[in-house]
Order: sequence, then C-alpha cells, then structure tokens
Amino acid sequence: MSSFFAALFGGDSGSRTSAPAPPPQPTWSFERLQQLYERLSQFRESDLEKGGEGDTLIETVRQITEALIWGEQNNSQFFDFFCEKSILSDLVRVLGLRRAPKKVKLQILQTLSMLIQNIRRQTSVYYILSNNHVNRLMASTKMDFEDEEVLAYYITLMKSLAMRLNSETIKFFFLQHPEQTFPLYIEATKFFSHRDNMVRATVRTITLQVYRIDDQQMRSFVLRHASQSYFSELAFHLRELWLRLDAAALSASDEDDLSSVRRENELQQDLQIYLSDVFELGIAELNEVLADRLLNGAMLPVLLAGVATTQASIGARIVAPHVALFLIRQVLDTFRSSKSAVLLQPLVSALLRPSVPAALAYVLPLPEAVSQSPVQTTPEGDFVANPLHDCFLAALRAPEDRTFLVAAAVVHACLTNGSVDLQSSPEISRGYFGSTATGQASRDNMAVALGLLVEAIDKRVAWQLEPFRAFVRIIIEVVFSEAMPLGMRATAQKSAATAAKSCAAHVREVLREALTGEDGGVWLVDVFCEEWQLHKSALPELAEFFVDPKRVMPEPGNRASGPGRRPSRRGVGAASSEAQKAIRSLLFTRRLTTHLVGPQGNSEGLHATQGGGESLPLLAEEASADDPREGSVISLSGSSCISCNLASIQGRRQRQLVLNSSWLILVKSESVSAGRVEVTTVWPIWQVQSLIDRSDPRTLQIGMNAHKPGMPPGEAVAYNPPVSSYFTLSLNFEDVKKCNDAAVHLQASRRAVRGKMLQKAVSFVDECINAPLPNIQQKKK
Repeated sequence: MSSFFAALFGGDSGSRTSAPAPPPQPTWSFERLQQLYERLSQFRESDLEKGGEGDTLIETVRQITEALIWGEQNNSQFFDFFCEKSILSDLVRVLGLRRAPKKVKLQILQTLSMLIQNIRRQTSVYYILSNNHVNRLMASTKMDFEDEEVLAYYITLMKSLAMRLNSETIKFFFLQHPEQTFPLYIEATKFFSHRDNMVRATVRTITLQVYRIDDQQMRSFVLRHASQSYFSELAFHLRELWLRLDAAALSASDEDDLSSVRRENELQQDLQIYLSDVFELGIAELNEVLADRLLNGAMLPVLLAGVATTQASIGARIVAPHVALFLIRQVLDTFRSSKSAVLLQPLVSALLRPSVPAALAYVLPLPEAVSQSPVQTTPEGDFVANPLHDCFLAALRAPEDRTFLVAAAVVHACLTNGSVDLQSSPEISRGYFGSTATGQASRDNMAVALGLLVEAIDKRVAWQLEPFRAFVRIIIEVVFSEAMPLGMRATAQKSAATAAKSCAAHVREVLREALTGEDGGVWLVDVFCEEWQLHKSALPELAEFFVDPKRVMPEPGNRASGPGRRPSRRGVGAASSEAQKAIRSLLFTRRLTTHLVGPQGNSEGLHATQGGGESLPLLAEEASADDPREGSVISLSGSSCISCNLASIQGRRQRQLVLNSSWLILVKSESVSAGRVEVTTVWPIWQVQSLIDRSDPRTLQIGMNAHKPGMPPGEAVAYNPPVSSYFTLSLNFEDVKKCNDAAVHLQASRRAVRGKMLQKAVSFVDECINAPLPNIQQKKK
C-alpha cells in the first residue's frame, strides 16, 4: 500500500525512469468546452450501469479539467462558463452517487485536486470554495475508504484544500449556520492513526494549518472538538504505541528482533514530533488541553505507572520500568521549548519532588501509599509525600545497568531541557499545583538524584563499551550544568579521581597475575591497546544515543570483534574478560577525571568529547625519522637476513626477511646500490604472529594485527578486504631450518617487545595509583 501512496504523492520518484519529453500542450477553444459540457449534461445516473461503466463520462470529465486549467492561464471566459453552468455542483453530485463506479469517482477526485492546485485567480479560488460544494463533499459523500486508491485520491484532495486555508478563506471551510461545523478538519482527524505514513502526514499538515489561523470563533470550535475527542484520541493512540513498543522489547531476545522494536519506536517518535509541533504554535488554550489529555491519557497511566512498578508486577497495560524511563527521556528530548512547560513540569515534578500537592498525588500511581501519607498544610496548600519519587530513586539504585542508565539519562534531560525550570518552578499544570516551591527547594529536589549519579562514578565501572561512553558524557554534562551545586560538583570530581585510583589498583592485580602466567601475560598487550583505542573515540550525542531502541533491548554479551577482525590468539575465558573490563574501567574513569579536574575542568568540559591526542603509553619509544618505511631504501650493513619467496596473486617474488628486533621488514632481493635495498613491507613486530604451515614446514604463515581498520601494509593481504584490521603474508623458505629460524626470531622478538610494553603498562598503572587527589578547595573557586 505504501508504494501506491508514495507514487501518488510523489514520494517514489527516485525509482522511476526518466520520462520522454511531454507532447505539446493542446490549444482549447471555447466552443470545444461548450461541447464537452453538453455531453456531460446529457448523462443520467442510469447511464453508469451501461456497458463501459462510465468510460465516456471519465473521458469527458478529464477533458473538461484540461480545458479549465488551460483557460485559467489563457482565457478567463473558460472558468466563467464553469461557474455559470455549476459544473462543480454536477461533479460533486456524481461523486455521491452510489451507482458511480470506482474509476469515475477517482477521476472526479483527481479533477477537483487538479483544479484546486492549479487555479491562480482569487475569484476562481473563491468560486471553487463557495456555495458549500466542497464542504458537502467532505461531510456527506460516502466513499469506500478501505480501498487504498479511493483514500489516496481523497487525502490528496484534502491536502490541496488545506494549502488554500488562510485567514481569508477560512470562512468557506468553517460554517457557522445552521450550526457550527468544520468538515475538512473533522473528516481529516478521523485518519490520524491510519496505517499509511503519508496519510498520517497529510492529516497532521491539515490540523497544524488549521491551528495556525487566528480566527477566534473557529479556534473556539476546534478547541472544543480537540477537548472532547481529538486530543483524547491522540493520547490513547500514543499510549497504545508505547504499550506495543514495550511488548516488542519484551519479546525480543537479541538484535535479530531489533527491527520490530525499531519500527514501533519510530511510530511513537513520529507522533511525539507532531505533538511537539502543536505545542510550538504557542496557543496557550490549545496547549493546556493537549497537556491535560496527554498527562491523564498516556503519561500517568503508562509511563509513571511503569516507573512505579517492579519487573515482577508488570501488567498487560503497564510498561517495564526501563522502557518507561526510556520513553520519558524521549519526551524530554522532543518537547524542549518553553511552550511545552505545561506538559513537562508536572511530569518532572512527579519524578523529582519528594512531596507534591495533594491534588497531584491522588492521580499518580500508588494511591494506597498516598492515602497513608500524612497531609502537610502549608501557606502554599496541602502537600503529601510523593511515593513515585522513591520509585525513581530506586531506578537510580537499580543493580541492572540498563535501568540505571536510562534513569540517569532522565536526570540529565531534566537538567538540560530548557522548558523545565528547576530553579524557580513557575505556576504549572493548573488543577494540580497552586503556588510552588522556592528555587532552593527545587534544587534540593534534585540533590538526592544527583548524589546517586555521583555515587555511581565509583560503584559502576564494569560496563559495556557504548553505555560506558554515554555514562561518561552524562556525568560531564551534569557536573558542569548550572543546576549542579558547587559542593556536589567538588564531590563528583573527587569521586572520579578516587574511582580511577580504585580501577588502577584492580588493573595492577590483573597485571601481576598475568605476568606470572605461562606466557608472561603478553596477550594483555592486545587487550590494553584495543581498549585504549576505543576509549579515545568521541563520546556519543546523548539525544541520538537514547532514541536508539537498543537501549530497551536485553543487555548484550561480549563485544563483537569489529570490522574485518580475526579473533586474536590472546588470553581467553574469564581472565581475558576480567582484564578487558578492568582496563576499560580504568581508562574511562581516568578520562572522566581529566575532564572534571584537569585543564578542561570548567564549562568547556561540556564540549570535550574527544579522547585527546595522548599516545599509547605502552609504546617502548616514540616514532622516529629513522624508523623503516615502505618504499624507503635502507642499508643492510650489520643486519642478518634470510632469503625467502613471497606468495602473491602476481606469483612468487624473491624477498629478504631482515632480522630486526622491533620490526617485521621485507626487502627486495635486488640491491638499489651497494648494500642498499628497497623496503616492501614493514610492520611493528609486537603486532606480528607467525605459524609454520603443517602441510609444508618450509612455509611460514604470518598474521599482522592492527587496532583500527585500514588498508593492507605493503604486500600483505587483507583478511576481510578492502578495509580490515588483520592482514596476512605467506613466506616460503629454501629449507625447513631457515623457516624455523625465521619463526623463532619473530616469536622471540614479539615476546621481548611485548614484555617491555607490559612493564610500561605497570608504570602507567602505578602513576594512576600514585596521582594525588584533586585540590577540591581550588576547584570550588
């Protein structure tokens, strides 16, 4: 169905082949138009039952349409004749005939759309819209809207009419006698939840166009209609979309099920954006009604009830806590204008205020807890304890990282959303709140939630990669937000530094245990280098991160190997997994500490999302101009070499393997000049693995690892071309001894270099442990 609508509305033009040049436009005569009208006037309803099912009528209407559009640009007499003969009335009458075949109705709907889109003279527009023909078509004509073609042409007509809506033409659409009605608006809203996206988009275009028109009587009618039906239906539909998203997430077991979750997420996002557009119009009366319907019809019974429930008590009409928090975060990200405060302020207060006005408390979830809470009477009114606040804090204490992270994201959104005033809390949600708390009380409402975020810096360090990145950015932006008290900011800085020390101590234990292992822990070098590269990447944009439905999926297992990565032959099992988590925790908490208390320890830390240019601390020495490079010419004086043949798709090539303690170097056998040869392949020896081929003991298979994807070095072959992070070479030697000598050299050199790198890692970790805690007093200034 979507392809039909896309083709009709012009949304599928990319798939069409280029059309031939159109034929010359015909020149119409007034006499020809008169003849067409005479033919049209002779039709009777009974003629539609004859053979051909109205083909003659369809052709007549089509030609009249072309003649009128030509006349609109060339001869005004054509449209005057159209008005004089009331041809529009005849077309609308035929459209309403029960015996009219489908193709006749489609032609008439298309004719009306084309006329409305193409007429330019103001008098022509007024005639088309006057005499109530269009309103009669909208309100009284019965058509089969289950037929996708009929609905598509009907919706196109509606969209054409909506483009003519303005403060001057509204009088033709909004009727006040004998009773007030607005057929275009009312009929359009009936399709607000249609399964086709283009139909929904047209409905939203029409309603937004209507809301923009400043006509008091029409606006009063629309407000009454929205209050009685439309806005309630929108709220109920949004609630159903949220429940469907929760059901899809609940039934998803892995990323193979992500497509259904993503589809449901996009539908509810689409509706939220439309609702945000309504708020953006800034019509106070309309916004108050919409906020009331959304709060009572969707947010209170689904989102806040989801926060208040436990996983074990989730019912059929309540979403899981992590899904509820995920959706609340999206609401806060979507409705960011101050015009949305009437919706967001009650939602945020229900989560963050330890006590709320009694009027609000009794419509929140957990009414039993509210009824048992003593009422505190103040000059501002009666207040009771807010049990939902405790539920939200429980989410920030949840052992499950997924639930904690989306709860932390909600706290972050509350601080960064411009429409939520945490400082002074203006009068909000009439009927729930009277006068409000002071700015200091509002800040106190955030204190406990912020304190739990700060505690998490030290307590939650064994994360998956992407959530860890998001958590680091949340902390950076929260700490430097204006709402963050200085004392708590200082506590966060100290917590980050303490967490880095604690993580460093854990890594040191991991290193000590690995160093005493059978292989000396050389596999740890790969773990450290991979995690170092990953921790330097940009932190995610939180709005994009928390709109991704992966946030409600089951927590993933081990991280994938990455693009073109061959599984490395490093430590496996529990030891490797523990080392990976320990090193990741150290690097990210160290990075967080750098942002919070280092040179960037100010508001600029909000934008410091890159890991910086710090080089890998495990490298034995910095790169120098004397290091071998592919294509360079080097001297072999004092160097030992082993002759070999390189297998390639171009055939076998003679090469020399230079026995260097730091690099794998292959050079051409032919000298450029006395004792000087050209380098063809070079790679750090600590990233080289070698294995003698069991089927041919004179052949040495070489693997070369990289910690980020790239092009193959020299004459190596990519494991997963064209861009890969693992490359191979196949070297064939004259005899088994030379092959074995080459393998022994490569393996011994690799082990020696990696041993030095591990010592560098130990020194790096010791520096982290011995680093002094930040001078909190100085940071408070």
